[in-house]
Amino acid sequence: MSLKQVRLGFVPLVDCALPVVARAKGFAEEENIDLTLIREMSWAAIRDKLSYGVYDAAHLLAGIPLAARLGLGGMPSQRIAVPMALGRGGNAITVSTRLYQRMLEADPAAMLGPRGLSARALKKVIDEDRADGRPIMSFATVFPYSSHNYELRYWMAAGGIDPDKDVNIGVIAPPRMFDSLRNGWVDGYCVGEPWNQRAVFHGDGVIVALKEDIWARSPEKVLGVREDWVQSNPDTVDALVRALVRSAEWADQPENRTELAQLLSGENHVGASFDILRASLLGRPVLKPGDNPIEAPDRHVFYRYTATFPWLSQGAWVGTQMQRWGQVDASVDFGTLISDIYRPDLYRRAVKGLDVALPHDDWRVEGANDAADRAFVGPDAFLDNSIFDMRSFAGVGE
Repeated sequence: MSLKQVRLGFVPLVDCALPVVARAKGFAEEENIDLTLIREMSWAAIRDKLSYGVYDAAHLLAGIPLAARLGLGGMPSQRIAVPMALGRGGNAITVSTRLYQRMLEADPAAMLGPRGLSARALKKVIDEDRADGRPIMSFATVFPYSSHNYELRYWMAAGGIDPDKDVNIGVIAPPRMFDSLRNGWVDGYCVGEPWNQRAVFHGDGVIVALKEDIWARSPEKVLGVREDWVQSNPDTVDALVRALVRSAEWADQPENRTELAQLLSGENHVGASFDILRASLLGRPVLKPGDNPIEAPDRHVFYRYTATFPWLSQGAWVGTQMQRWGQVDASVDFGTLISDIYRPDLYRRAVKGLDVALPHDDWRVEGANDAADRAFVGPDAFLDNSIFDMRSFAGVGE
């Protein structure tokens, strides 16, 4: 039987690991797939090429399928399905060494306490600048409809900062973040690894909050496929999901992380230093130039804690952030929309027969931090101890 060719676009980040592993370690071929990987520099390029059929599948931000369905971002409405997630973790908020020093001087207690509350120190710096008549600071995220944008805003808002008034927030492609910080074009950013560690290793930035400090279960990247391709190629979709889930299990094994860092360091993949990638993948990131690594074992989670399951509740949370920050009208019913986009039914069908832990329901109360299921889903507390229950949308869970 000839292999089924699948063209998959990705952006150079640590969480492109699953398709890279699927090809390099033979999981795709074992599922009868000839997987071709194409490296892109921006999320807009990935979105457009998937929408117009250049790619069959893509490594996507969790918010792009929602935005595409709603016709946001200058594109006509596109139907993109999400049959699985591609893991969790990896993001961080990094500021310039100069801004870090100002934050430390403004509020040492905030900077030396829980990292998720470090925005309180930034708030004091912003207030100082406003009193002195200085221009407002600039921050960057990778895309308007990204978890990075929502995490940066969530962190700022928890510290008393209005991200729409107190700072400028722009968009920069992930591989260009480091140079933008080094050259002084931005004061800080939220991006996935390895672009935070690179700033630290080169002495230009300090990590002030990790993704897990804001919300450890925050949705991250997903597998995106066009809905018409799903309908025309159901067996191939199943095979692709199986290959990526098997890759996730391999990537989550501690003994494989060094090899994974080597794989990702290639110029046709992430193209970053092996040492930088290994530090992040081994869960021992360095937060400040010259400091010792910290222990962060859940820095990158590819398979554990249902990390590949496309939870409806996580997709719905992304939708509420779109509403919170004025990207979409509050009247949009994400309870109905999410079930058309996030497709746990496809995931369950694909992994049938594999030894994969599956939840009873397709959604859960996010942030409940229930000790009873923490071993299954992992720690999930929000930095402000809030709870997200998607049953607030009409009809969910009935």
